[in-house]
Amino acid sequence: MKINEIAIIKVGQNISRISDSGLKKNVFYTFDDLNFDLNHIEDEYLKQNGNLQTNHQTQRGDIVFSFVGTKATVVTENNQGKLLNQNFAKIIIDVSLIDPYYFCYALNESTYIHKQKHALMQGTNLPKMTPAILKDLSINFPNIKQQERIGRAYFNLCKRQYLLKQQSDLEEQFLLKLIRKSEVENN
Repeated sequence: MKINEIAIIKVGQNISRISDSGLKKNVFYTFDDLNFDLNHIEDEYLKQNGNLQTNHQTQRGDIVFSFVGTKATVVTENNQGKLLNQNFAKIIIDVSLIDPYYFCYALNESTYIHKQKHALMQGTNLPKMTPAILKDLSINFPNIKQQERIGRAYFNLCKRQYLLKQQSDLEEQFLLKLIRKSEVENN
């Protein structure tokens, strides 16, 4: 079934329509925020999506999609209240039928979705997802229990990969300090 049949897609606000004072007082959701949310699954399994407010602010549990990075995540408490610009969209689903974490997995990793993205974005000089392309993607859903298992496993994998990279970076820094210290002592 097509995404526009099962979800409401609310594109973020066009920055050019925000007053200077509005730009100064708001904190904008960024791609770094999206990556943080993707790598920091909260211990409490969030299923609060259903934010139909007309504003473009993020709420904990919202699904946010980046048109530029073509990634989706569930917003964590750290990034709630941030304003979405036109490079992002909130995706509102019925959580009794669709698990938000599975939905993000499907958009980010499903080979079925990747093939559709590739076909729909062909012919453009700079491939970028658009709201129309996103709405036109077809997605298949297993039963809700299977969705929950897959979604939770996917976010735990993202968190594990992040932690392993962080560990590797710290080990590299430590070893370089030891090498430099040894070099200084030998000179």
